[in-house]
Amino acid sequence: MKKMFLAAVLLMAMSVGVYANTLTFTAVNGNLYQQTVQSPCIFSNPSCQNGSFTTTNLDTGGAVTSYNLDSATYLGSTLLAIMGGGPLILGVDINQASGQPAQTMFFFSMSKNGVVVDTYNGSAGNAAAGNNGNGFADYIFQNFSTFLPTDNITFHLTFNDGNDGTENVFVIAGTPVSTPEPISLMTMGLGFVVLALVSRKLKGASARIE
Repeated sequence: MKKMFLAAVLLMAMSVGVYANTLTFTAVNGNLYQQTVQSPCIFSNPSCQNGSFTTTNLDTGGAVTSYNLDSATYLGSTLLAIMGGGPLILGVDINQASGQPAQTMFFFSMSKNGVVVDTYNGSAGNAAAGNNGNGFADYIFQNFSTFLPTDNITFHLTFNDGNDGTENVFVIAGTPVSTPEPISLMTMGLGFVVLALVSRKLKGASARIE
């Protein structure tokens, strides 16, 4: 019985160890983030390189069946310095030829010290271009796991049906306003209910004293 219990605990620990957090891939409404301003790029062409930050170049010219490659390995401290105290957010600029079908962000991941911790799995046609102009993000990746300055961070990109110029994946500096999670909203709502009850009780007590 004891051996069975230990085996169950080990199995649970292994399942937790291989669990990967799910990234969100969200369309950006408007030209909010530009790679020439918000650079450096992780995946792009040489035009998006910024100083000593290493960019992994993608094939140019359109008609690319699939990009499927790893980024350079970055020290956590390098990314944290760019993030400015906020969470890691990556902008994705989609280049789509006129009259061509939407392209596909098939897979994206972040690895920490060689272990995949964050993943995104997409479906066909999920990456249509939305914002015109040079280097503006059409989508953003969010919900990345936190990491330490000493951690080694690597990204993986699988992007299908590239039919125009090179796509850009770049680090966004700063902290956009985040949407509260459901549990946070529930806690906030409960707090308002408690405040209302306390306020009503205090008013009732005040009326009796008068």
